[in-house]
Amino acid sequence: MDRVDTRGALLDHATRLVRTRGYSAFSYADLAAAVGIRKASVHHHFATKEQLGVELVARYTARFQSRLADIDRLATNPVDALERYAALYREGLTDGEACLCGVIAAEIAAVPPPVAAGVAEFFRVNREWLATRIENSGFPRTPHPRHTPDDHAAAFLGTLEGAVLIARTQDDIALFDHIATTAISMLTT
Repeated sequence: MDRVDTRGALLDHATRLVRTRGYSAFSYADLAAAVGIRKASVHHHFATKEQLGVELVARYTARFQSRLADIDRLATNPVDALERYAALYREGLTDGEACLCGVIAAEIAAVPPPVAAGVAEFFRVNREWLATRIENSGFPRTPHPRHTPDDHAAAFLGTLEGAVLIARTQDDIALFDHIATTAISMLTT
């Protein structure tokens, strides 16, 4: 396996481990075993777990932004955009995975500051994207017209992150679907 393939494999396996176990619950030994290399070779690609975490979050954020651009291109209306957005959070549930940044956010006090900053940026990007969609949607602002699109975006984002956690604890993807559908309905009617 060449350097590029090994680095990509390490990032892929680390992403899966974080999304299923958490940032603090995996080691370089886990990565080495998953990729079939020595632990020292993991350190060759990522000198520290902090460096790995920063790259994981940046890659996840970039991929998520690409998916947001896909939604902008493919959504037929504002409700469809929100449904497609919710589907991004649902995707990993069949494999027991949660949002990488949501998992890291749950243990934010235990992660290095640069990793935490990347997670904060992920959520900023998502709130901004959602707020813009909500602002331009024409959705009614009742019963809470005093709340801004950013308020609604934060509530919707928090609801989806929470729905992933609840669905995982209950081992019930249909529960995620119900919560997401309810949240969309609350925004749009």
